[in-house]
Amino acid sequence: MTITLPHDDADADRATDIFERILEEAGTGTHHMVINVVIDERHQALTSLLFEQDDDRLNISAYEALKFCRLLTAALTGLTGGVAMRTFTADSETVRGWKITDGDPLPLNRAETFNAYCYNPHTGELISPEPGVQYEDAPVIHI
Repeated sequence: MTITLPHDDADADRATDIFERILEEAGTGTHHMVINVVIDERHQALTSLLFEQDDDRLNISAYEALKFCRLLTAALTGLTGGVAMRTFTADSETVRGWKITDGDPLPLNRAETFNAYCYNPHTGELISPEPGVQYEDAPVIHI
């Protein structure tokens, strides 16, 4: 089954701007981002993106970035979902997250990110956090 969601050039431009803000805020390290969008009560769409960056370079797959931006564009049409970014550096591992509500990516604070990662979505039960992972407040990325 193929699901096509309406959007216009303004949605795509806004998604590109938000994606660029995420890259700016990511900082140095290896980053794994996941976006999940709820299409309706029976359908969700999910994609992930892995990239590395430092002060001088950005190593990212253009194809994977395009897939991520296309799903972000769909989310900005008014859907619900979320973005999570896990960052690995030489001495730390951090997680930040955003919820997408009414087409706007809103930053999660540290506790909200922890709660999103430390429960089983199928049972609602809490699960133990991963050792050494730090949960951080996400920066504002919406435009």
